[in-house]
Amino acid sequence: MSELRGALLPAADGTTVRFERRYGTSPEDLWSAVTEPGRLARWLGPVYGDLREGGRYELRMGEDVAGAAENATGRIRECVPPQRLVIEWEFPGESTTLVEAVIRPDGDGAVLVLEHHRLEESNARSYGAGWHASLGQLADHVSGDPVRAWAELYRVALPLYVTD
Repeated sequence: MSELRGALLPAADGTTVRFERRYGTSPEDLWSAVTEPGRLARWLGPVYGDLREGGRYELRMGEDVAGAAENATGRIRECVPPQRLVIEWEFPGESTTLVEAVIRPDGDGAVLVLEHHRLEESNARSYGAGWHASLGQLADHVSGDPVRAWAELYRVALPLYVTD
């Protein structure tokens, strides 16, 4: 998996953060890592709710406590295994955004294209570094390596997304 910097793209409805990363695993295994609660908890956080298209979820990225300030919530808008997931992303104090994940085969691996849409410009750089860190954790998980600490990965990634 390459540690590629994400792109911050201006859009009519805000800013989009876009990542395209290759992982040394099958599309089905990558889909499992991105959508199955037991695996998602190992690299992003525990997820609860009605985890099917149209259902609502709560992703706990800090403490595993309902309603905590670090939790994202929303509705699953589209789920097409093993290739496409679109969710609403509601974070405390922010407007509702969309996260889209598309997985495609790539030789003996798989590519994940993750786009976080409708971000406020003031939050986009932080989300870029945050997703950069999280996708690094995903790489650790699917390769069987110990998952590195998010805070350290974020600290290293943030300067890539902050410009003068």
